[in-house]
Amino acid sequence: MTNLPAGFRKRSVFVFVRRVSLILGVSLPLAAYADSEQKRWSVSPILGVHSPRMKLLNEGEFRSPLPGRGRIIFEDSGENTNYDFVIDNRLPAIKYGTEAGIEFKLLLDPRYSLILGASGWEGVSTSAVQTEIPFQGSLTPAGYERSGSISYFQYYLGVQRILMQKPRKYDIYGRITLNEVLDVDYKENMVFAFQGSGGDTFKRIIEMESQATGLLMLNLGAGGEYFLRSWISLGVDLGYTLSADRVRLGNATLKSDIQEEDNLNFRTPVQLDANNELTYLAEASSFDDASYRKLELGFDGWRASFRVNFYF
Repeated sequence: MTNLPAGFRKRSVFVFVRRVSLILGVSLPLAAYADSEQKRWSVSPILGVHSPRMKLLNEGEFRSPLPGRGRIIFEDSGENTNYDFVIDNRLPAIKYGTEAGIEFKLLLDPRYSLILGASGWEGVSTSAVQTEIPFQGSLTPAGYERSGSISYFQYYLGVQRILMQKPRKYDIYGRITLNEVLDVDYKENMVFAFQGSGGDTFKRIIEMESQATGLLMLNLGAGGEYFLRSWISLGVDLGYTLSADRVRLGNATLKSDIQEEDNLNFRTPVQLDANNELTYLAEASSFDDASYRKLELGFDGWRASFRVNFYF
């Protein structure tokens, strides 16, 4: 094999790098590769909050009452009659939830970086009231605890651009990512604790679980990081997420351990439609007059996060 002159080989490498740079649409100065101290990539644990609107959940389903119907048995005559009631136990809106994840960043040139990450988010709401419910033929003091929890897992890919910096001190940047939500889970539990004679307590539980997937989101944000050393920095990001669409919660199950002898029925805040998708109780003036509507979710909203960046 013919040995090429050293100068020719250097020029060939330079031409190859410039051509790849043009394809990527970014400038890759040769000096960036010549510096052996240049940090090429980083990994960042992330902890933050996301405040999605979830309008139909927060302002719809969470505000749904609980209409019920039981049987009252009169001991003297043995006669019985229906006893209708409505319990108002609204869940507080989930204004924000905790998000945790990990992010990888690859330096493309002194200003642009490719980012890839994954994170999980969860929000929880609970409420409890004391009331009286017809249970096994008599009006019985009862505690009614209601809880709802929603979570999702996502991964994302995007670009970060430095807007202002002081080398080895701080960076201020803008970023844009495309987020794919793989799994949305919503669970709601209703626990009834009936107080019997002699101090005994009888519990009845209604459980609902549902899922959704395939939601695309766009996140626009800005942030900054302060370098403690050349290999570690602390960062803060602030952004807003836009959902490309809404998802319906499906694959739902609704379980109850209420017994036949309890003589008790409820119009629960959520019900399953013919497609096994969730609907929520929109209006209910009585047990017989209740209407349900489809429940759709989007996750538009602000998010903020704190990160520790380790450079390699």
